[in-house]
Amino acid sequence: MSKDINKTNTHLEEALSDFISKISEDPNKNTDLIAKKFLTQLEKKFNFPKKDIASIFSHLEGVNHNHPIYVNKIPFISFCEHHMFPFFGEVSIAVLPEKNILGVSKFSDLVNNLSSKLTLQEKLTEEIGEKILQNLEPQGTYIKVKAKHLCSDLLSPENSIGDITTTYANGIYELDSSLRAEAALNMS
Repeated sequence: MSKDINKTNTHLEEALSDFISKISEDPNKNTDLIAKKFLTQLEKKFNFPKKDIASIFSHLEGVNHNHPIYVNKIPFISFCEHHMFPFFGEVSIAVLPEKNILGVSKFSDLVNNLSSKLTLQEKLTEEIGEKILQNLEPQGTYIKVKAKHLCSDLLSPENSIGDITTTYANGIYELDSSLRAEAALNMS
């Protein structure tokens, strides 16, 4: 298996060197070495030992709190599964507890865990909401992800767009538009 990985890495390195020589004014610069180092670092990001989702939710605290909790502007960076370019921004989370709450830093752990892979912003938004619903069992969650996509800027600068915002609601947030509006207001 490691033989196949080394063979694949060699092919990738050769393709990268070939690509750089085609687009670079001075292919003798160390660009290919720096790019290879970047790819190694990128591989580490995607392969770092992620916390098991269950371990993130392992220390729930029982609570009698029937008001929304807002965790705003959790930073993240991920890579688009279509173009493999980065997209980055902030995740805001509203949770209406049922019987448990989660330590605030655990929401950041969840976002970091789920964003450390090739994905789409829409998928990431929904996955965060679903994981919270499945593991915390709140009355509902409302998730807002605001991100800048480098693929639009790099591939088509003349059609560059600003931030993309996606939302996802489940439970009571899916049913109650006034609760969704309150969450959106608290996330702005």
